[in-house]
Amino acid sequence: MHKYDDVSLNVCETIKKQIKLDYSEESPNIVFTIGGDGTFIRACHRYPTATFFGIHTGHLGFYSNYSLEQLPELINNINNGTYQIERIPLLSVQVFADRIYNYSAINEITLISPPRTLKLDVFINDDFFEHFRGTGMCISTPTGSTAYNKSLGGAVIDHNLKVMQLTEIAGINSSSYETINSPLILGKGYVLELRAAGKYSNIFLTVDNLALELKAFKRLKAYMGNYFVKVGTNGNLNFINRIKRSFFEAE
Repeated sequence: MHKYDDVSLNVCETIKKQIKLDYSEESPNIVFTIGGDGTFIRACHRYPTATFFGIHTGHLGFYSNYSLEQLPELINNINNGTYQIERIPLLSVQVFADRIYNYSAINEITLISPPRTLKLDVFINDDFFEHFRGTGMCISTPTGSTAYNKSLGGAVIDHNLKVMQLTEIAGINSSSYETINSPLILGKGYVLELRAAGKYSNIFLTVDNLALELKAFKRLKAYMGNYFVKVGTNGNLNFINRIKRSFFEAE
């Protein structure tokens, strides 16, 4: 899967010519994502069981383990099987509304009510935690902590930790709706539940690049399950170097 700029198209043609594997667009075992993080995420949702090799030609390549200069190395890694596989944990989400929705998120899910204030009761492992009032909530994965969550003031999480992070979106604090007013990080084994404290027919759910208007929203459950995305790597880009490349170093 690739962007439709000249550079990405040329990389795509080079890979097709030099990779010694059969080509399949229906059920591939290996998928090359040529572009930025948006291209990578779309590919992961389309081919959830594949192993992904990201080549950075876009604006932000947080998930891309190979640069354009490393294309010959990537081709050699594939043809000789000399690569490592990194497993990125996914956030499992179940939404109860007009029907039951089940999703897995690579970056984050958000629950948002743009027209009017959203009122939610927050539960953790069925124990009441807080009343929330505001625009919405963001629940992110460790790798997704550097995406929308970071823009909301959330923490950047080490990708080796299997945790989820709850971050408020324009929360309102008052005597009636006092929240923790801080990102909350929960480890594996915790189930986070957002229950509607009122009737809502125009709440929006986003799951990475997917957006859905929910009818008759009741509640949402999220947890770090056993699902993951497999990403091919040469092993040279660790967590700290990835952060530096994405946020400090100029192209």
